Amino acid sequence: MILENLKGGVTMLDVELGNVTLNYGFKNILSGATFQVNSGDKVAIVGDNGTGKTSIFNLIAGVEKPTSGTVAKRKDATIGFLTQIAPEIKDNLSVRDFLRTAYSNISEIQDKMHQLESVMSNPKVSAQELEGAMSSYGNLQELFLAKGGYEVESNIEKMAGNLKISELLNHDYNSLSGGQKTIVCLACMLLKNPDILLLDEPTNHLDIPTLGWLESFIKSYTGSVILISHDRYFLDRTVNKIFAIADGKIKTYFGNYSQYVEALALELEAQEQAYVTQQKKISDMEETIRKNRAWGAQSSEKAYRVAKQLERRIDEMDKVEKPKGTKDIALSFTQESRSGNDVLTIRDLTFAYGEDIILCGADMELDYQDKVCLIGKNGTGKSTVLKIVLGELTDYDGEVILGSNVKIGYLPQNVSFENEDITILDEFKKHFVGSLTKVYSTLAAFHFFGEEVNKRISSLSGGEKVRLKFAELVQNDVNFLILDEPTNHLDIKNREILEEALNKFEGTLLFVSHDRYFINKVANRVVELDDGEFTSYLGNYDYYHEHSKRF
Repeated sequence: MILENLKGGVTMLDVELGNVTLNYGFKNILSGATFQVNSGDKVAIVGDNGTGKTSIFNLIAGVEKPTSGTVAKRKDATIGFLTQIAPEIKDNLSVRDFLRTAYSNISEIQDKMHQLESVMSNPKVSAQELEGAMSSYGNLQELFLAKGGYEVESNIEKMAGNLKISELLNHDYNSLSGGQKTIVCLACMLLKNPDILLLDEPTNHLDIPTLGWLESFIKSYTGSVILISHDRYFLDRTVNKIFAIADGKIKTYFGNYSQYVEALALELEAQEQAYVTQQKKISDMEETIRKNRAWGAQSSEKAYRVAKQLERRIDEMDKVEKPKGTKDIALSFTQESRSGNDVLTIRDLTFAYGEDIILCGADMELDYQDKVCLIGKNGTGKSTVLKIVLGELTDYDGEVILGSNVKIGYLPQNVSFENEDITILDEFKKHFVGSLTKVYSTLAAFHFFGEEVNKRISSLSGGEKVRLKFAELVQNDVNFLILDEPTNHLDIKNREILEEALNKFEGTLLFVSHDRYFINKVANRVVELDDGEFTSYLGNYDYYHEHSKRF
């Protein structure tokens, strides 16, 4: 699979899907999907949830077979596949030993060397056996050196440091949280250095400094990288090609995510114009048909023939599809009463978990209509600050003062409900005043259609729970929103809807997020929490990044 590039050089074709269909029973996931990945490409697969992004990874990795069509990979190319859910392992390996599995080929060489060392140290071995063992040992030693065997431990230490898991190296892998396991699996995958790297949501659980390191790693990676990610900022900084999935088809765009969005907008605009022009033409032709039929009724055979010809032309016309209307979440916040100008005042705030000091004399103020993102490394205490403001933590020193007429709406990082055994409908009716018909139409606006409203909350996905919680929030007359990682579990389209709604929100906003694209769209101020203190930057994430010189 070798191609000639435009400059006359040789380009290796790593992966190719040819007219692939994939069906799950009667459900059609892919229908004639085609694309190519060349060696060194950095590709993002984008599309709504359920369109088949992860299925494409399964096809490339050989986990699934296509219903029809071909999936071709470069001969002898190695594949690394990071899944969203980290696997459990049977052996009780430490994290360090788990990462050593990335070097299984080197471990095999090392085991053979140890066996030969036992032979060579045996005083009873014959001279001929000793000579053979020494010769084999020398060859293995050269191979061990060539494959970087002496750098294994330093590579593991370095990777663990880059991904902030050094303190986990001696922990039992199976004892880790789901998020920690995912990062450990990412580290293992990167250490393997495969020819084709498949990363499904690799930015989950990473803080902003670590995201910056991963971006640099991927940009300099010599192999092919195919990403599924809702982190648009990450995609802008890593990929040079976009595979967009819709209606089972895949269309290729060249450039990063923002360039794809621009190209798609131009396409939709052109399609809308073409559709309107064609519909006008069809309407004019149908009016002519109507007139000719009327004339034909008055004994004009020629008029009948003209009408028939025009009808045939309409039938044979290559119709331009109407751009699909979006069925997005109708998210908007009602606000009947505003707060005072001073919304939140924090003075000399000090808080500690035992001997672990989180806040030390921290000061911060939020004014009416401020939209503030609280930013900082994992473990610095961002969620703790939100809990203090909400009154969930009270064992602190200093002052936390809410202004007059402040009404808080809160979205936690892990959304849960008081009773998850009840249905969506019963839960939502607690917060909604209106007819049952209106309840159904409002839930439908949040993509809970028909009988779906009778699903038990315990059966919902993380994204569905976030949608339901937002549906409840917008019914309340809140003027101060506190959001902890609000884009978790939301696909790109629904993140954009949330951005638009928050930009229209006329109250005050305090939120924690690692989604730098989202921060750029929403925040008018960034407050960094570091070493127990707040530092304020009057701008979005890009302004903060430029002036803080941190991430």
